[in-house]
Amino acid sequence: MPDTEQGPRQSDGSPEATHAPGSGLMERRQFRRAELEAPVELRSLNESGSSDSRPILTGRSKSVSLGGCYSYIKAPCPLKRYDEVVCSIAIPPEHRGHFPFTRVLGRGWVVRVESPHKSGRANSGAEPESQVGVIIAFAPGVTALGTI
Repeated sequence: MPDTEQGPRQSDGSPEATHAPGSGLMERRQFRRAELEAPVELRSLNESGSSDSRPILTGRSKSVSLGGCYSYIKAPCPLKRYDEVVCSIAIPPEHRGHFPFTRVLGRGWVVRVESPHKSGRANSGAEPESQVGVIIAFAPGVTALGTI
């Protein structure tokens, strides 16, 4: 299994599983994550690695790290497990004091697509929309853009 600056990796680039201390569970995370709701854009890549003519899927992140993100995308979502994507997450101005970067941008792959569920507040007056949970693992070399 190859090792990178991001820690031990499996041959597909995903983090090597390690035991979480005292839990008996396998921990795969190599980076700290932050619970963060931020705008997300995903675009799937074709077999040649191009995103030409592929629609941009938009949503909101739930958690973000330099290793990946968990996001909600409006259903129906055409992504499926192992699809290669380009992902862009814009850190909202009100959260930039807690992050050393303003945007996370890079390639990755879909780890899991969860079943659609309804979101929205019961008292908001708006119809809840169906959303899909999408977990993306970033490929090595993801870019965290800082402020100038």
